[in-house]
Amino acid sequence: MTKSRNTAYLQYRSFGLVLQALVIMARKGNTCSSCEIAELLSMEATQLRRILAKLTREHILVTREGRDGGYMLNKNPEDLTLAEIYQALEVGESCNKAVNDTICFNDFGVQMKAACGDILEEMDRSVLGVLEQYTVADMVRKAGY
Repeated sequence: MTKSRNTAYLQYRSFGLVLQALVIMARKGNTCSSCEIAELLSMEATQLRRILAKLTREHILVTREGRDGGYMLNKNPEDLTLAEIYQALEVGESCNKAVNDTICFNDFGVQMKAACGDILEEMDRSVLGVLEQYTVADMVRKAGY
């Protein structure tokens, strides 16, 4: 199944929204409701919950139900890298895979896969390498929040 260009945009948008939500949670230091976070991000709480569910499944967040319920970081912000978040959201569907999905199966396609493979793998490593250098705590400091 080939993804549309719009899907990639939505994945990166989710990454941006999650970074903001995690900064809010890290700054608060305890449970934040989805409504509270969504209001600060000017978005729908339902949409936010769908995105945060991925981080809960990956044990980056924990949830608490009830009157004082919400989301909370399951890891110290100093130890939670942006690469972990990127991978948990599956934003990082590799560039290599995305480009390979566009290449045909004929002789020309085989040649193109061989020509592009190393470059695309390097791009994937580069993105993760940059994101591994930063943590949620770094984002809190940079945001001055």
